[in-house]
Amino acid sequence: MKGKLAIVTPAKNESKNIPNLVKSMAGQTRRPDLWIFINDGSTDDTVDVFKEEIQKYNSDFENTEIKLVNYEDEDKSYALGPKYSRIIKFGLNRILDHEKDSKFEFVGILDSDVFPEKVYYQVLLEKFESNPKLGIASASKQKEDYGTEIITSYVNKSFAPSGFRVWRRACLDQTDYTISVSQDSVSAAKAIMMGWKVESFPELEVSLRQRGAKFGYEYYGKSAYMRHVPYLYVLAGAARMYFSGKKADARQYIKGYNESAKNKINRIEDPLAIKYFKNRFFYKIIGK
Repeated sequence: MKGKLAIVTPAKNESKNIPNLVKSMAGQTRRPDLWIFINDGSTDDTVDVFKEEIQKYNSDFENTEIKLVNYEDEDKSYALGPKYSRIIKFGLNRILDHEKDSKFEFVGILDSDVFPEKVYYQVLLEKFESNPKLGIASASKQKEDYGTEIITSYVNKSFAPSGFRVWRRACLDQTDYTISVSQDSVSAAKAIMMGWKVESFPELEVSLRQRGAKFGYEYYGKSAYMRHVPYLYVLAGAARMYFSGKKADARQYIKGYNESAKNKINRIEDPLAIKYFKNRFFYKIIGK
């Protein structure tokens, strides 16, 4: 594949997930040219485990530059909303620091608790090569570990979750990455409104920890409210979760939205993103 690939991974107290993370990256048929691992003030042995695991697969990463950097933030909580986007922005800036004669043409995020299948980056870069308008891409199939069972779900075709997405660099440069709540959704909305395709592919899968395991699914309902997502669309999303076996998540999702509306919390202000979210159903009908 032509074009260099850089990946940013944020981590806070993820020592239990690091072995599977490194193993999945070492086994990729297309490994990144640069991997920036950001330690977000971990109080466990995340950093030590990461170093140990990298050594185990040293030969696999022969052509990958791996940078472990520390991130300091006044907010010591788990990375959500604006804090998550600050960490990612920090990582994206570190990528700029490593660019000399040429840019990284593809830039991705991989959360510490997400483990992509071995052909993941190879296939995604092939998708970019075959479609010059593809701006953001990811897997669609998610296998979530609920402890007692694995629940498989699929991401909406016109969305690419932050935790395992890849940007075409030209799309990232045009849409920018700003610090805000639910920046993954905001950046995707802006990309679509600017004429880029955002797509998740059902033939690709990732394994991951149960979404919302650390902070509850109410957060996603809160995020939907902050993005001006219409309530009927939220109900439809909750129904999909309910009938896929995620009944508790569905209830928390609606509760998060309703509580946020009741308290009139601050919402996103990007006019292009707001236009997309308010008219989301229409844009999906016309294929955006």
